[in-house]
Amino acid sequence: MFNNIKAIAFDFGGTIDTPFLHWMQVYIQVYNSYLHLNLTSENFRNAYVYAEREMERLQCVKPKDGFLATQRYKTHLQFESLCQQGLVATTLVEKLAEQAAQLVTTYAQNQVQANKSVLQQLAEHYPLLLVSNFYGNLRQVVADAGILPLFQSITDSTIVGIRKPNPGIWQLAIKEQGYLPAEVLVIGDSYKNDIAPALSIGCPVVHGCASEKDKRPDIPTIQSLQELPSFLL
Repeated sequence: MFNNIKAIAFDFGGTIDTPFLHWMQVYIQVYNSYLHLNLTSENFRNAYVYAEREMERLQCVKPKDGFLATQRYKTHLQFESLCQQGLVATTLVEKLAEQAAQLVTTYAQNQVQANKSVLQQLAEHYPLLLVSNFYGNLRQVVADAGILPLFQSITDSTIVGIRKPNPGIWQLAIKEQGYLPAEVLVIGDSYKNDIAPALSIGCPVVHGCASEKDKRPDIPTIQSLQELPSFLL
């Protein structure tokens, strides 16, 4: 199916650090399970969106910030918003935000470690590229996770000034490494941000789907990164 592939380009958030779950769903699951909140997609969405927008506007993340520091910025913004909505008491915001940052960092670290062996296996056969909407510190986060040596290049949207779903970020990453789009297999969890842009520039794709309902009949899909070698090796 992918006989002419010379490299593999991965998304990071939702692809390597979660089991193809959107991060909003990860926060809801973790906060409900461990902090005993009663959050749903409906009552958490505003807090999630607010934090994402403020992170971009404030540009508070520094290049040397690791995953925990990044999550501290984000969870504090989320819990400030939840407090404003009356979903969390003012007196609990700081405590819950810190607990939340620790919990989601552990969650992501565990998921990255679970995926490390398959990334190592693939890296023995293909150069790996990483292309992600991030905060300017993706290289540090990947280094802290112990997987930086597995990637030939790291493309961080904040650093290059192009943000998904703009296909230009994929084009840039691929061109800088000397490949043609048809030679680079793109792996991502988001159809909007990863799969559709990659297809638009001529890349072959594999869509990471958390559930059957997310699958599209005309696109190769996997429900775990552990399945990927069967397509390629």
